[in-house]
Amino acid sequence: MADFVIVGNCVVDLIARPVESLPPPGQLLYVEAIESHVGGNGPNTAAALAKLGAAAAAIGRVGCDAPGDWLLAALERLGVDSRGIRRDPQNATAITLVCVDGSGERRFLHHLGANAALTAADVSDEALRRARHLHLASHFALPALDGEPAASLLRRARAAGLTTSLDVCWDAHGRWLDLLRPCLRWTDLFLPNEQEAQALTGESEPRAMARRLHALGVATVVIKRAERGCYASGGEREWEVPAFAVPARDSTGAGDCFVAGFLYARRAGWEMERALRFACACGALCVQELGAVTALRSAAEIVAWMERAPVRTP
Repeated sequence: MADFVIVGNCVVDLIARPVESLPPPGQLLYVEAIESHVGGNGPNTAAALAKLGAAAAAIGRVGCDAPGDWLLAALERLGVDSRGIRRDPQNATAITLVCVDGSGERRFLHHLGANAALTAADVSDEALRRARHLHLASHFALPALDGEPAASLLRRARAAGLTTSLDVCWDAHGRWLDLLRPCLRWTDLFLPNEQEAQALTGESEPRAMARRLHALGVATVVIKRAERGCYASGGEREWEVPAFAVPARDSTGAGDCFVAGFLYARRAGWEMERALRFACACGALCVQELGAVTALRSAAEIVAWMERAPVRTP
């Protein structure tokens, strides 16, 4: 039995650092490092959960190619159940070139690859029966699943007795709430970042964003605010938790680690504020190393770290 089944885009991240700007045509830029890392919101979240100590299964698509071989082997080493990741003979494994500047901020060049073909049918009833919670990690980055098909998947999970959560990517096509709306009534927990929540709701303050999302059916809203920590609302109550004060080397995967930390903590029965602090700690550890889950530790180690780590002041 898996604690969590994670559905999302599967990607190999090629991370180059530092890249302040691209060189002119025909010229060469030397960087300190170019490394391959597990990427995509699905594998990142599943791998983070596994490192925390949860049983996590990933569902997605990769190509029948060397990057797909590498990603599946990496997930196996991290303890992720990857039996639900399908090999797609028609499409290549997705690749993202991540250019990280000296402050840890990122720019992305992405090839969608096999993620374009992921559908709700790739999530079997058996996979849902084996899990307690379904997390859909990459809405707006899965063209054949986004919108009504995603809503049907969340509805199936609810009918099978699972709790559900949803995270989104930036919608480059600007469809936002028009496409996401049918999913929200089947979503127990929604975890966008602040920019995504603003684009979805048209509101500028987290409280107003959450109020709008509650009205669309979401029970709990958690808004990731990067260096400002996070805001959460359960309708009747709200919480604001500051970020930890840490040096940022690479923010790739910080949101996914935050989500994994929060899901882990709530499944373990922790009260809301402690779960949010733990989620912020997971994100803070992530940004200190190159790669999405490189710096993540066991839950016990992260709890010990967060008890002594300084927090950011306004």
